[in-house]
Parts: sequence; structure tokens; C-alpha cells
Amino acid sequence: MTLMQHTRLGVLVCAILVGFSSVAEVPPEYEFLGKVESLPTPFSPYWIWTSDAVLNKMSLIDLLSGDKLGEVDGGLYITTGLFPGDDASFYIPETHYSLGSRGERLDVITFYDSVTLSISDEVFLPTQRAQNALPVANSAISDDGRFLAIYNFTPAQSISIVDTRSKAFVSEITTPGCGLTYAAGDRRFFLLCANGSLMLITLGERGELLGKTRSKPFFDPAADPITEKGVRFRDNWYFVSFDGYMYRVNVADDPRFDSPWSLLSDADREDDWKVGGRQFLAIDEKRKRAFVLLHRGDVDTHKTGGTHLGVYDLEKKVMIERLPLESPGFTFSGQSIEFGQDWIWPFNGLYNAIGRLAMRLEPHARPDALLVTGGDKPLLVIAGEFSGSVAVYDAESLEFLHRVSSSNWTTLAIQNPGWGR
Repeated sequence: MTLMQHTRLGVLVCAILVGFSSVAEVPPEYEFLGKVESLPTPFSPYWIWTSDAVLNKMSLIDLLSGDKLGEVDGGLYITTGLFPGDDASFYIPETHYSLGSRGERLDVITFYDSVTLSISDEVFLPTQRAQNALPVANSAISDDGRFLAIYNFTPAQSISIVDTRSKAFVSEITTPGCGLTYAAGDRRFFLLCANGSLMLITLGERGELLGKTRSKPFFDPAADPITEKGVRFRDNWYFVSFDGYMYRVNVADDPRFDSPWSLLSDADREDDWKVGGRQFLAIDEKRKRAFVLLHRGDVDTHKTGGTHLGVYDLEKKVMIERLPLESPGFTFSGQSIEFGQDWIWPFNGLYNAIGRLAMRLEPHARPDALLVTGGDKPLLVIAGEFSGSVAVYDAESLEFLHRVSSSNWTTLAIQNPGWGR
């Protein structure tokens, strides 16, 4: 090897060593534990919460971007939140057992910071909070956000009152013959009673009981009871009976009850159309529309999800249209299974076709919950209890837009917190 070759080799080796040295000097990036992220502000009206009864959590998802923004623990069974009028905080009623599903029981209201999703406080309750499969009406928050009412069932019925300002349990109010709980003003709640009436609970400034009255019956619990799946639109609560009649209850002052009207025509009933699902009713406040999940089925299929969506004019009390629904999507262990959206026509429609076929053959594959968001352009959200994803529609045109995965194993409740309005 010549001197020139040795020189070139030496320069090459030095260059390689210098390169390695410079790489080695780059400080490594560390992931620091305990860092708290924050949600972007201002909040969006297109964020919703989805509840998973298997993983005992609530997931927050963005319907526009398709991102999962965060999640919070919820204790056993179905978890739903209580959201005051501001965006600063929210509350979750929870039940825990010291040995998982058994042992010493603990009922608690957990206070969360809405920006960081971190726990800010907690209030312990008497261990008698109702545990059931209902996605709604086990708890309520007063219109001013001051008091929470938690439904108890032991099987004696009552509500526990919690003051969110002092962060303390106030009292238990017995409600014999009446159950569940709904907000009806700054200091009022109401419950549904076994004879078809309402019980109204009025609270004082400190949360003490000021009044307990009953209304006249407004439905026949023997002939055609209403379901508990009420939806509120301003001062009006809307309830649907098992046989498909819409009831409106105005709670601005003393309760006022409109005459019920039918969601189904005579021809629909002859064709065995039914309402059904876990959260089968939603209200579009912007256009005064009601959306209802519909399916063909026998008597007592009120828990079966919908294959179609009924759209109603709340002022004219008529059906505007009925259209077939897309599947919320398939998921496994929280992971979305979606394929073929970018395939060439006609294969890009294969996934949706399989979803529609599954909904027709298997009732558990059907969507059984829906809600409408706020915002300038409200979205309609469709969910199913055995899917961790939701289907998103334009609430005005009813065009199917896309699906969003929450990483849930199940979706047993969906909630619009009213943020970003």
C-alpha cells in the first residue's frame, strides 16, 4: 500500500470516527413520567364522551378530526358524567369494590378538571347508588350546576343531594313509588312514578328539601308506559312510550303535559315498525327535529337497535322521512376493523355493505344509541353497544360522513357535554 493510499485510508477512518463521535454526542430524548397534558381550548361542540362498561371508563373523542382526546376511569358498570353549564369541570358518580367486583363497597362523586381531565376532588356517598343497565336518569345536575341528585335503589327509592360548591353530601330525600331523576330548574328535580305521574323535588339554598309534590298522571303505566329515555330541549322533556307515542313535559313552572302523538302511522304499525334501543331518541335543537331509531320487530323488542332512522318535525308532529342506517363499524379489543374505503369502485362500498348485512341478520349489530351535537353545523352520531366506534352523519343533510374509533370495547352510553357552545 502506497503512502497516498495510507493517507486516504487514514482520512477516511478519521472521518468515520468523527461522524460516530458527533452522533454519540447528541443527547438522548427522554420521556418524562407524570407529565399532564391539557385539552386544547376553546373546547369544541363536536367532542363527545363514550362509555365502556367492560373497561369501566369514559373516552373523549373529536368527531371532526377522528382523534381520541383522553379518557377517565368510571368505576363499575355504565359510567356517565354530569356537566355544568361552564367548561371548567364535570362530575362522575362511581361505585367501587375493594376486591374488584366484591368486597367493601364505596360510592363516590369524583370531580374532574375539564382541561387536564385530572381529579380535583371527591365526595363520598351513602352506599346505595342505583346500579343498573340504564344509560340515562341515574343522576342529574341542577340547571345552575349547584346541586347533583343521585338516584338510590336498595330497593327503597330515594335521591342523594350533593352540593358542588361546598363539595359535600347534603342529604338523602326519600321518594317512595318514584324513581330515576331528571333536572327541572335551578333547584328542582323530578322523578317518574309508578302511577304515571311525576314527583317534583324542590331544594333550598343549602340543598335542603323545600317541597315534595306529585303531578297528575300523564301516561297509563298499564296500557302503554313511557320509557325512561327522556331527552331535554330547553324547558321541555320528551319521552317516548313503548308503543311509539311521543310525550312532551314542560317543566318551566308547574308541569304541563301535551297530548301524545304517534311516531308511527297505521301502515307502519301494520308493517311491525317499532322504536327501540338504549338511547333511541335525540333532538336537533337548531332545526327542531327529533331523530328516532326504528326497526321491524315483534312486541317487546324495545331494546333492539335500529336499522332505520325516523326524522320528525317537533312543531308539526309528523314524520319527515325514514332512511336506512350505516353500521357504527366493527371493532375488536378496542381496535377499529375498517377496510376498503380507498379501494376502487365498486369495492370501496364493500365494508358498508357488510355492515348493513350484519345489521339485518343480527340485531346486536344494530346501532342502539344516537345524539345530536351543537355547533353551527350539528352532527348526528350513531353508536352500538358491541362496537367501539361511532358513525357520524351531517344532521341536516343526513349524509353519512365517516366513523370514529374511541378505543372502547363497548359503547353503552354517548354524551354531548355541551362544551364549546
